[in-house]
Amino acid sequence: MALILPKRRLLVKLVLLVIVPVLLLLLFVLFIAMFPASTSLVWTGALVATFAYALFAFLFLTAFTRRFEKVEEVSKLLAEGKLDEPFHQNGQDEFMAITQSIHLAGEGLKTKTAFANHIGDGNLQATYEPTSADDQLGLSLLKIKENLLAVKDEDRKRNWTTDGLARFVEVMRTDKSLSELCHDILRNLVVLLRANQGTIFIINTTDMGDTQLSMQACYAFDRRKYLSKTITPGEGLIGQVFLEKRTTYLKNVPDNFVRITSGLGDANPRFVLIAPLKMNEDVVGVVELASFKEFEKHEIAFVEKIGETIAHNIISFRTAEHTRKLLQDSQEQTEHMRAQEEELRQNQEELQATQEEISRKYHELFRQLTSLNHQSRFDQLKSITSTKKRNVEYYFDIIRNQIITFSENKMVIDAMKSFGHAFDALPPENPAQMKDSVRQYYTSEFMPRLQDNISHVEKVENYLPPAGIATVLQYVFISANPHPTGQKSLMITSRDNSDYGRVHALYHPVMLSFLEKFGYYDIFLVDPITGNIVYSVFKEVDFGTSLLTGRYQTTNFGRVVKAAIESTDKNFVKLVDFEPYAPSYHAPASFIACPIYDNDKKIGILVFQMPINKINQILTGDNHWREDGLGESGETYMVGPDHKLRSIARDLIENKRHYLATLKGNGYDEKALHQIDRMNTSILVEQLDMDSIDLALSGQTGTKIEKNSSGEELLNAYAPLSIPDVQWVILSSMKETEASQRINELRKQG
Repeated sequence: MALILPKRRLLVKLVLLVIVPVLLLLLFVLFIAMFPASTSLVWTGALVATFAYALFAFLFLTAFTRRFEKVEEVSKLLAEGKLDEPFHQNGQDEFMAITQSIHLAGEGLKTKTAFANHIGDGNLQATYEPTSADDQLGLSLLKIKENLLAVKDEDRKRNWTTDGLARFVEVMRTDKSLSELCHDILRNLVVLLRANQGTIFIINTTDMGDTQLSMQACYAFDRRKYLSKTITPGEGLIGQVFLEKRTTYLKNVPDNFVRITSGLGDANPRFVLIAPLKMNEDVVGVVELASFKEFEKHEIAFVEKIGETIAHNIISFRTAEHTRKLLQDSQEQTEHMRAQEEELRQNQEELQATQEEISRKYHELFRQLTSLNHQSRFDQLKSITSTKKRNVEYYFDIIRNQIITFSENKMVIDAMKSFGHAFDALPPENPAQMKDSVRQYYTSEFMPRLQDNISHVEKVENYLPPAGIATVLQYVFISANPHPTGQKSLMITSRDNSDYGRVHALYHPVMLSFLEKFGYYDIFLVDPITGNIVYSVFKEVDFGTSLLTGRYQTTNFGRVVKAAIESTDKNFVKLVDFEPYAPSYHAPASFIACPIYDNDKKIGILVFQMPINKINQILTGDNHWREDGLGESGETYMVGPDHKLRSIARDLIENKRHYLATLKGNGYDEKALHQIDRMNTSILVEQLDMDSIDLALSGQTGTKIEKNSSGEELLNAYAPLSIPDVQWVILSSMKETEASQRINELRKQG
């Protein structure tokens, strides 16, 4: 046996186990034929040979069974994922070769698991070398790492832009002079962009009536340069950018174009960015930045965007300066008139006529002051409306670009295909225990929450999912999910050991992270053939149902998905207006959808459920109305074509009891008040009947004084919103009593 190859010893033993009895039988027959007289001796030899063979077979089969059970034990440990268990097997036969192969497979899985854990912990610098070109699991993990790195880079750019905008909000809240304000803006802009030099030119009109660009701030190597320089429009690059109202970006600029000097010498920067400071189409100045490093695209876009805000602040600063001067002139005029009144009192014969003249001028003065004050407030409200309008439109533009970019992401494409295949592979059978569990969830969890937000009584049968895969998914991820309602998205791995559960465990953490970072209510993947919702982050009762044939096909969700399915445009994106949505407990919901293509094949529909809180943060300045210049009563809000709110009222946020009492006094019924109280939103409930809204809906921008439903006079600045697919308008309002408070106090003093 020692001469036989170790990996063939078991095979030799099996062959002997079969051949030996055959040979013994042949010998027995041959011996009887040759020695018929020695029958007893032959039978005795046969019995001894049989016993020896039986002992050999017993020992061999016992050893064979033990080795086979050991291989089975090692295979079971690998199947259960116990990769850290030691594998021991003695011998040099085929069983040892099998055990070694299983051990190598386990070691490979341990390496892949460690790499996946590094990625899951956020260590995207972890490395892994595929075992071969056919190592599909390892290559898939590397693809996931690449996708996560790309998402992380996009997050870095968005976070940089968000932090930069927040930084400049604080910089621009100042009472400094225009020169100091420009210096602070430029200093922060140079530091943020890691540039080396910058200048800001502001448009001015000379005493002769000529227009020129004057340098308001110059910054280089963290030292201020108090230089005096003027440029006429059209002169040089700066003057040309002012006239053309477009950004100019120079790369590899020629020597001596501009030089940057420090204590160690001077050098010529290679990249110069010149951007106009404009609001709408009005250019108020130009900013020039020079750097040794190249400006990235998102940095250039940031400079252009912040340029609008700088222009707005410069215009607001000059408006405020002009208003202060007018108020000062008016106060001086008032004091002068009072002095005249004292002087005229000395002449009794002319006293009555003089007093009447003074009274007339006095009232005329306050009428002019009131008109001037209203105009100043309107300018302020128009400025706020314009800023909020741009921010809202920019935010919705970001969402449209974001959903397109996300739909083109390789991970999303792979997720759509994987979820689609796994969804179709789920068993359609619904055992009684599964149906009872789903029904119990609807009865005890969903229906009570829904019933709280509607006025009529609904039956649970009207909302139960259809029998089949929808019931299976809602059982696994909703009714049998141990997490409470509202937190069903926290379950990563299901307990059913299905292909769908494994796909969910792979992609759900990434989708959940994306949702939480950008504040969306929910993210859906929809099959383009059946309309089935094959995946949902938040896991509400529409999960698994069809938006083409199911209960929710007539909702705004169903309509936008149907439009995306029917469109043949790869760049199709559609937003739908807010409507009450039953799976979200009748709360207002808006959706945006676009197709997912794998090359030229449409494989799915990607849908975002819009984030109401994020939109409201933009309109309220994150509840900082006073800091935004809206005082104690002002607010900015969005309204739809039905004259109903598309944002949350300020009074509801600050003083719900007062807000509900006001609505009750305006004739709102208990049903509407209960709905607002339960859902903490005035969207689609409060209706505003004002001419400003009709004018804005017709496409006009302007200001108007009018009364609200409570009879209070409001100063309104209105404008339409340019958001594709919806007809919304934006208004900034302030009570007239607050706007004229200082003038009314002066009137009382007089």
